[in-house]
Amino acid sequence: MKRYLLFCQLALLYSFNSEAQFTSGSGGFYTGIGTDVYIYGLTFKPTVAFSITNKTLTISPVALAGAPPSISRVYTFDAPFNFVGRLGLFYLGSELNGNTETLLQVVHKDVTAVVTTGSVVNTTTHYIYNDLAAPITFSAATAAQPNALPVTLVDFTARKEGSAANLNWSTSAESNSGYFEVQHSADAKNWAILSKVAAANESTIIRSYTYAHSSPNAGANFYRLKMVDKDESYAYSKIRELNFAQDLTAMLYPNPVVEKVSIQVDKWSDIASVKLVNSQGISFYESSGKVVSKEIDMKSFPAGLYVVQLRKTDGSINVIKVIKQ
Repeated sequence: MKRYLLFCQLALLYSFNSEAQFTSGSGGFYTGIGTDVYIYGLTFKPTVAFSITNKTLTISPVALAGAPPSISRVYTFDAPFNFVGRLGLFYLGSELNGNTETLLQVVHKDVTAVVTTGSVVNTTTHYIYNDLAAPITFSAATAAQPNALPVTLVDFTARKEGSAANLNWSTSAESNSGYFEVQHSADAKNWAILSKVAAANESTIIRSYTYAHSSPNAGANFYRLKMVDKDESYAYSKIRELNFAQDLTAMLYPNPVVEKVSIQVDKWSDIASVKLVNSQGISFYESSGKVVSKEIDMKSFPAGLYVVQLRKTDGSINVIKVIKQ
């Protein structure tokens, strides 16, 4: 049975003479997809169910370092966790700390602070949020201007050219930029580095870049840029998706599934392994070598979205989504 625990939005603190704290116990709390959660002005709306267990949240007025630094409201958990969905926070006008409110972006941090792009700011309610399509691992959240970002990205596109994926992007300004890391994923969760493309370092004109991925997977392919500064600070671009025709006929049934899901493939001799992962990239089943079973027992698995990865003997991967009820 699913359990949901909602937190009503608590009043913003107008004084930080002492730090405010929230603690979740050993039982933690579970949050379902699309559920709005408010904890002392920090907000979550997950697109993938998540849990917080044995965590303490501290709200501090000590800004993250930067030029300018972040706003004077930093939410910090004592241990990192994974999240996908809308991450937002309320703040006070007096906490802008030299930042221009209309330029603010959501910032999340685990080891390194990451300034997002595409955040939405409400200057009336002093609320900012960003819809994070890819999973993040973070322990702290705040807001800051993107002034310290290595580049100002104008666009990033992915187009099919025959059997290849052509990626193109351009910048309108670069300051102390180091390089672009071109990343690829079959499920938008687990990322691999395709190439590193040198950046211009300093530029005030439009500069264009390109990269060709000559061997995309059959099925879904996801691409993003990691824009890295000379001091190793970085930010990510939006994710782009391309689908290439699958040369393997495969299907899952029933889908959605309650107990066992059967895998039907036209040529099992082409399959090297079968893997089942959830939307956060956690493996629940894997069969390698000679594939013994053509079905997966999902009865005891949590409800949600899963991906069956069929790796062929030539190394290519076919991906099929399945919903566990």
